[in-house]
Amino acid sequence: MRAIVPEPFPSRVNVELTNHCNQRCALCPRQAFTRPLGFLARDVYERVVRECAAHPTRLWLHFLGEPLLHRDVIRMIRFAKDAGVREVGLSTNAVSLRGRLADALLASGLDRLECSIDAGDAAGYRAMRGRDHFARVVANVRAFLLAKGDARPVTSLQFMRTPAVEATLPELVAAWRPYLGPEDFVMTILPATFAGAVAVPAADARPRTPCRWLFSSVMVLQDGTVTMCGADWDARAPLGNVRDASLADIWRGAELARRRRAHVDGRFDAVPVCAGCEDWRLADGRGYENALAGAPP
Repeated sequence: MRAIVPEPFPSRVNVELTNHCNQRCALCPRQAFTRPLGFLARDVYERVVRECAAHPTRLWLHFLGEPLLHRDVIRMIRFAKDAGVREVGLSTNAVSLRGRLADALLASGLDRLECSIDAGDAAGYRAMRGRDHFARVVANVRAFLLAKGDARPVTSLQFMRTPAVEATLPELVAAWRPYLGPEDFVMTILPATFAGAVAVPAADARPRTPCRWLFSSVMVLQDGTVTMCGADWDARAPLGNVRDASLADIWRGAELARRRRAHVDGRFDAVPVCAGCEDWRLADGRGYENALAGAPP
């Protein structure tokens, strides 16, 4: 197998502004958290941002939780852009994407916004999201897109590739296309298993290969804990904490090097979390598709 070389610094850093959420999604494991709930402290966030700004890193302000619940989210986005972070993105369930918060988000300098919708009607939405927020979310996202026009952030509408979505995808695309700016798009995503915590079909039957996430990205949780990927959603195999060490030191540290070596050697059971994980299939980006590509205008 050709050698896989880790990037000098993570090309993508996911920062969990909070792991509180206002939904109970069927395909999210957060209801089984043993780690505490909380909000990322500004000083910890700013330390991470300053490191990321020195590299061509994409900063994504989301993991398990709703980032718009963080009262400082707008100031945090602006801080990252002012510090020189190349690209700042954020995923939201869009329940709070309205009024002054939506206006502030438009003016914040955010580069990318992903709005999770996941259904085409209220019944399907409740089955996926566990809440009756469908009409509110649709209205919020449509209003945001109309206010944004051709401006930033580039906005994607996310639909998990469930059987219901697959069956109605052309209709979903047609319904949303009139609201999209020239760079906006509809994203379909294969559900992750979160290392077996969520029961979904395997993405495909490829022979197992080293997980690309180990060589390109890390997660910073709301308490500063650093994990190797989203499959370690409950921080059962942490790499360290940015309160105690720099991201660069953790990235180049002995433990992450050991885990990469085990993957390259095919010893996946030697790495905590990885032994029964199927999410490596998504790490090369194959689970993400732009539904507008090839769709009729």
